[in-house]
Amino acid sequence: MNSVNREKVLLIAAAVAVVVLFGDKFVLGPLLLSWDDRSIRIEELEKKVVRGRALMERESAIRRRWMQMWQSGIPKTKSVSENQVLESVDRWASDSRISFTAIKPNWRESDQGHLMLECRANGYGGLEEIARFIHALESDSLALKVDTLELTQRDDQGSSIGMNVNFSGLLLPEELR
Repeated sequence: MNSVNREKVLLIAAAVAVVVLFGDKFVLGPLLLSWDDRSIRIEELEKKVVRGRALMERESAIRRRWMQMWQSGIPKTKSVSENQVLESVDRWASDSRISFTAIKPNWRESDQGHLMLECRANGYGGLEEIARFIHALESDSLALKVDTLELTQRDDQGSSIGMNVNFSGLLLPEELR
């Protein structure tokens, strides 16, 4: 083979190598990455569809539970709500043998326009009594939740514990019920 033919063959081979490299780097590589990203996205969407179908199948049970929660929530008016919460706190305190030094209810409007009854209660008792009180507050049919709980030791033996608890309940307007 003469040198002119050899140069042409080498030039063609180099051009083919450059085209293959260019095609791999700028066409095939990004295309494969795009396919991988799309397949991951399709898997995520399929999971969301499955979860959505499961929610649709349970819609009636979820709606029933939602209505039950609203019906057993705090009453529709401020005074009745506040009175019912304070009576419940008194009942829970007597059942758990907690002594309260102060209970301060406060109404606040949330960012979305809903009224919230926030209560701050200060009391003391043993750890077991405090646990019973918190359990009663959280598990009662009133829609209340504990926001913060602070416990402090009141004596050297640890038999008397001070409790500062903030809890709240939501009072939604009638159109959202």
